[in-house]
Amino acid sequence: MGWDPIELFLRWFPPLAKAFGLATLLFGAFSAARPATSIALYQRLMAWFNWRVEPLDAPREVRTTRGLGLVMVILSVALGWLVEVAGSPR
Repeated sequence: MGWDPIELFLRWFPPLAKAFGLATLLFGAFSAARPATSIALYQRLMAWFNWRVEPLDAPREVRTTRGLGLVMVILSVALGWLVEVAGSPR
């Protein structure tokens, strides 16, 4: 058997992976449900770093944010499933 860093991570740090998956799930659901608020949050965060961020096409940005939020939800569910499968005794 080879050394697999992902399997090692999922074996030794499942609570960390579960917390990351839950945070990703919540943020993805938030972005999918309230994309305009998610965009505003990102703009405030970038203003803190002295950057002004404005979408060129606001309706398209809202659609994209909603879609990427759904992708985050799917990926976080997949991560949670992997943690359960990799963390279970064989």
